[in-house]
This record gives sequence, C-alpha cells and structure tokens, in this order.
Amino acid sequence: MICAVDATSRRRFLAALGLSTAATAAACTGDDNGGSEESTGSAAGTEDERSGPDVPDVPADPGIGADPFTLGVASGDPLPDAVMLWTRLAPEPEASDGGMPAEDLQVLWEVATDDDFEDVVAAGTGPAPLDRAHAVRVDAGGLEPSSWYSYRFRIGEWTSPVGRTRTAPPAGADEPVDFGFASCQSFQSGWYNAWRDVAESDLDLVVFLGDYIYENASQPVDPAEGVVRPLGADNDEPECTTLEDYRRRYAIYRGDENLRAAHAAAPWLVVWDDHEVDNNYADLSSEKDGVSAEEFTARRAAAYRAWWESMPVRVPPPEGPDLEIDRTVDWGSVASFFLIDTRQFRADQACGDATFDLSPACDEVKGADRQFLGAAQEARLIEGLTGSRAAWNVIGNQTVMSPLVVGDAILNYDQWDGYPEARRRLLSAIDEAGLTNTVVITGDIHVAGVGEVQLGDGDGARTVATELVGTSISSDAPIPEDLSSLVTELLPWIQYFDARRGWTRCRVDSDEWTAEFRVVDDNLAEGQPVTTDATFTIRPDSPGAVPA
Repeated sequence: MICAVDATSRRRFLAALGLSTAATAAACTGDDNGGSEESTGSAAGTEDERSGPDVPDVPADPGIGADPFTLGVASGDPLPDAVMLWTRLAPEPEASDGGMPAEDLQVLWEVATDDDFEDVVAAGTGPAPLDRAHAVRVDAGGLEPSSWYSYRFRIGEWTSPVGRTRTAPPAGADEPVDFGFASCQSFQSGWYNAWRDVAESDLDLVVFLGDYIYENASQPVDPAEGVVRPLGADNDEPECTTLEDYRRRYAIYRGDENLRAAHAAAPWLVVWDDHEVDNNYADLSSEKDGVSAEEFTARRAAAYRAWWESMPVRVPPPEGPDLEIDRTVDWGSVASFFLIDTRQFRADQACGDATFDLSPACDEVKGADRQFLGAAQEARLIEGLTGSRAAWNVIGNQTVMSPLVVGDAILNYDQWDGYPEARRRLLSAIDEAGLTNTVVITGDIHVAGVGEVQLGDGDGARTVATELVGTSISSDAPIPEDLSSLVTELLPWIQYFDARRGWTRCRVDSDEWTAEFRVVDDNLAEGQPVTTDATFTIRPDSPGAVPA
C-alpha cells in the first residue's frame, strides 16, 4: 500500500512506477451519468513528451476582495481513473451571499503528482455558479488507478489550500484499503478532536455516515451543559428551514480547521442521515406535529440542494425534494461499498416514535408493507450484494441494524428495529446467497459497538453479518458510559459498547478486516488526545468479530 508514506515518498513511488507524467486529464461533462460538472480541461503529455497538460489561464477575479477559499477543499467518490473535486467560493462564509459578486464565475482546477504542482497531470476550468452559492464540483478524469495526487483551485490572485486525493484500484486488483468511518458532528456539543486524528492517520478513504450538520437552533454556550462553542459569530442561528439557512450551516461547520484538514487529507464517501434535514424525519413527514406535507416538501428540497452543493459526491443534482444518493463504490477486488439512504423512502416511525420506552411494541411495527429503504432501493441493494464478487461487501448504513430489543420492547423505533420486515427481507437475501463477508458500518446512535446481525428469533437466530457501529465525532451519547456493561449483559449479541466520542479505523485486505475504535476521553476540551480503546478482527468466511 502507498497510503502509509509521506508526500515525498509518495512522489518517489509514483516516479519509480513511471506515473509522474503518464496520467491524462479529461473532464467529464453533463449530469446524466453521475452528476459530473461541466468543465474544460487538457490532457497531460505522454511520458516521452514530459510536457504536462496545457494549463488554462487563471480566470480573472471580478473583485472578490478577500480570500474566497475559506471553506477549504474536498474530494470524493474515487474511481480508478477519476475523482470528484470540491470547493466553494465564500470570502464571508456566514453572509447570505458568501461575500461574493452576484454573477457566475469560473475557477481553474489542477491535479498534480507533487505538492508544489511542478508535475501537473490534469487541469481545466470549472463553473462556480451563482445559483449554487458559487460551489465548484469537478469530475477530474483521465487519472491513473491506485495513485495519490495533490489538487487545488485558483481564481485571480487567490489559490486554495492543497488537498490530497487518490484514485481507486483497477477492477480486480487485490489491493488493501485503509479507511475510517464517522458520523454525527454536532458543532456545539464538542470539539472536533477526532477529525484532527483522522487527518493525521494517512487513510485511503473516509466514509461519513450522516448528520454532517445539525439543523436545530443555536444554544447558549455553557460547557457545564455540554455546549462548548457558539454556532456562528453571533450564536443566534435559527433552526434551518430555507436554502439560505442550510447553506450557512454548512459554512459554519466547515469553519472548523480540523474538519477542513480531514477533508483535505483523503477522498470521502458521504451519505446523509436525518439532521441534514430534520431530526427523525421520514420521507415527507416532519418530526414536528402540524407541519404540512407541502411545507416539509419545500424544506426537504432546500436541505437536499444544500447537501448536494456541499459534498464531493458523484450523483446528479436534486430534482426538487428528491435526490437518489444510494450508490456503489468499488475498491478493486477487496471491497464494494454499498452506500444507502434510510431516510428518504421510509415509512413514518411506528408507535409514536418512542425512544427507550420499555412498553411492548405496538402492532403497527409488524406491518409487512412498511418500507425502510423503499422498494426500488431495496431491490438495487440486494441485486448489488448478491452479484458482488468482492472479498468484502460493506453496507454504509445510517441506523443500527442489530436488534436493540429488551423482551417485547423496542428501544428505538427510528432504527432498523422499527422496520423488522424490511430487515428480514435484506438479511434473508444475504443469508440465502451465503454472503458471510457482509459488514455493516453504522452511525447515528452516538456510541460505539460491535454486533452480530442475526436472522430469526430466540434459539433459532443465527448470525449472518457483522455490524460495526461508530460513535459520534462530537454529538452527545444517549447512554451514560457507566451503563456499558449492562448493555452487553442485556444484549448478548452486542460484543462491545463504548459511549465516548471518536471514530473507527478499518484496515482491510482480502483475508482479514481489522477495526480499531478510536476514542477521546474528554471531548468537551479542545486538543485532547485520541487513543485506541478496542480492536476487533473479522474473517470473510465467518460472520462476527473477534477481539484482537
């Protein structure tokens, strides 16, 4: 692997393979087959020419007046020959217009094999449209597989920070992957110590499983109450309901330097959960009573638009309140990442959406026609899983799939427990296909855990997949840390439980998966260390994890 070497060593490695000038650049156009942005670019020179691409002139600054790259850079959804690149021009990120002129602009983007951009292998101009809040999304193509690159953006005298990204291995390549996954980063509830650790960990990929922002109104800063920093300069942010609200919220979150560093360190695979729109929403149903479908449809359209503008994802732009984000990203023959959406197509939560209620489950929850993924997405997922030939099938999932049930009581109807027939259909397909190599990676619940995903009940239950639940980056835990032993006692299929903040690192090759649970002891203090609390291994021929 070339993920665990520094930038200088990576450049030497690429040069030794003759890749420093062999890559070509071709910018994809159109949104019909993956959400690529229109962009003009030029091809790199051949190895004999060693001249590199013809880099276009830097577009003129129309009078921005200050550094427009305050929100950093990001990359994502890598293919063997391409990667999505992102930035947004916003010299005043919390202003309604970002401090930008009211006109469409162009920026120069460059991809190079070195941090100094002496060996540029791809370049072009990409749009920064006014109607997208001057967000720039470029599908940079013609790259070499399994290769690290540096990238940046330029306009006028301004140059963005440099990001690092890499392409996926070619189809069939038996190349290990070192990735981290994380979720739930409430800005006010804690510091982003975990993101600093991610940025310093030399990963191939980062998988983010939702709750990138929290839509709720700002709270008074009070560390004693778990509110450590203001939300915006004046800490008077309302709950997000409009496109302007959501855009500003993403800008505030990207103001954190540790988050920007994590984005700049490696490509990301991103899905959403509920807080990108509204807590515990389901399809077009708001969490709040009295909100009409018409009102919530407009809100969801604004939220989806802001998410798409803010993420380096290879999906077409939203159509009103609809945006299909489920997709598959392959890592050679080692892993297929199935990224799913458990919010947009689900039925409303049953039983009044009770949480930690020990009453027996209501009859509504047992309905055979209650959808969690929606029929079309469920069919795509099952077809993808059963047709996969990867060593590992990885389901990038928002809410806990392993049962969290005590007796007849469902502890959280927002999880897969609230949709048992949908879970049974998926697990039956996995079981019938013998997909013992299925690993579910999960966020949402703000605690870390390892679970055996079981099909059936009681003595007839059998483990068909492994679930790794990642804790939150900063959001509060719903369960005190001192109840950890009680959780594993009441739920014996849960092998590990920890209620601190952090993230999960996974080192995966075709024969073994190693998961490290990285934790922060005190996330109410800035600059705290991050350490490994527990390590588990998984084998592809036997579902379930073993402590290492």
